Amino acid sequence: MSEGISRRAFLKMAAVTTAAGTFLVACQPAATSTGSAPGDAAPASAKTDLRVVSGQDVTEIEVRKKIGEMFETTNPDVNIEIDVIAGARPDSQLTMIAGGNPPDVLYLNDFFQYTFANKGLLLTLDDYISRDQFDFAPYMKEAVEANLYKTKMVAMPFEVSVAGVVYNKKLFDEAGVPYPTADVTDKSWNWDSLVETAKALTDESKNQYGFGMDSWMIPNWHLAYDQRYISNNKEITPETHATINAEPTAKVIKYWLDLRNVHKVSPTAAMSQEVSGFDRFMSGKVAMYPYGRWLNTFRTIEDFEWDVTPLPAPSDGHMASVMYILNYGVYAKSAKADLAWEFLKFLTTKEPQIANVTTGMAVAALEEVNRSPEFLNNAPPVHNKVYADTLPYAKLWDNNEAGFMSYADQILGQLYSGERTDIEAVLQEASDGIDRALTEWRADNL
Repeated sequence: MSEGISRRAFLKMAAVTTAAGTFLVACQPAATSTGSAPGDAAPASAKTDLRVVSGQDVTEIEVRKKIGEMFETTNPDVNIEIDVIAGARPDSQLTMIAGGNPPDVLYLNDFFQYTFANKGLLLTLDDYISRDQFDFAPYMKEAVEANLYKTKMVAMPFEVSVAGVVYNKKLFDEAGVPYPTADVTDKSWNWDSLVETAKALTDESKNQYGFGMDSWMIPNWHLAYDQRYISNNKEITPETHATINAEPTAKVIKYWLDLRNVHKVSPTAAMSQEVSGFDRFMSGKVAMYPYGRWLNTFRTIEDFEWDVTPLPAPSDGHMASVMYILNYGVYAKSAKADLAWEFLKFLTTKEPQIANVTTGMAVAALEEVNRSPEFLNNAPPVHNKVYADTLPYAKLWDNNEAGFMSYADQILGQLYSGERTDIEAVLQEASDGIDRALTEWRADNL
């Protein structure tokens, strides 16, 4: 992600850390099983500790503890310890591993999962899957396939998310503008109607804008044209190459920049550098803002009601969204791999999946959960179905090797900041930078 506010930028930092960069949160002692006398429970000293990584958000930590307690209830000889990441997720976990204090269950996102797999940090799970005849049919296909690396399963799906457009109902009401649709198949909600709606909601005298979007969300619109920056960076091959220098890419970037510079319905580049779109939406100064169902901070809003509408599609493209993923894998050298696998299987079951989505922070990898009352009626937003209905249109962005995009992101940033306006030349330079980085990587790794 080249700039702007990502999910990770808003995670609330934990207050207590160890020198290794994490702190351990032990789950509460598990209840004894029905019919067992208290004396039958294994003493705490005899329990097996299983260390599981969590992100830093306070709500996320709480639900990971709750899920750990669920597992302990049916596995009273196990103690789940939650390792809370401090700082960047990949770096924090690598620090634990390098320091000789590795967790057993690693926390994985799409932007570093395949790097971990390539480094040999993830245990392949195929033998366990085959032995237990694990059925992936009830799970979102893309979420399952995201865990394949060089034909091997290196993790299990836990949660996914897609992007929608959250909107401020108060600003719509004040402007007399109808709320946008909750129907992902409604083709009248497109790029053109977004512009017209945003114009009716913009009042520059009040520093109020109809639409705001941070640049890291742009891949969602590229997928509307089935366009990517790299032909494949999940498993780099001799044929992998830059695809960023293409007409659809230029069209997407031009449309986004025109929202600022031509239509005047979005904050200027300078304004965006000062205050993010997220903060402007939270403060009631942006009426519409693309985001995913992964942060329940929106639920703290007291000044206005909000809801969600699908991402609009271009008239010559199609409905699309990036599929954001959170998976769990077993550390390759864990001495407790068998137990870790049992925990991974448990994470995929209905009860922990429901516990996770009811926080307002996720969409389930288990598809039936996203049609359940616990998910659909878990307001706000009222229309959680937008996220569920968008899932069939979601694709993994495959933004794995960030190093391939390092130079390209710098060049693209010059467009986003307003320093440059020559889109085609910038895309050519970005393409050349990606291909150079790929060539260097192949020289060292293939």
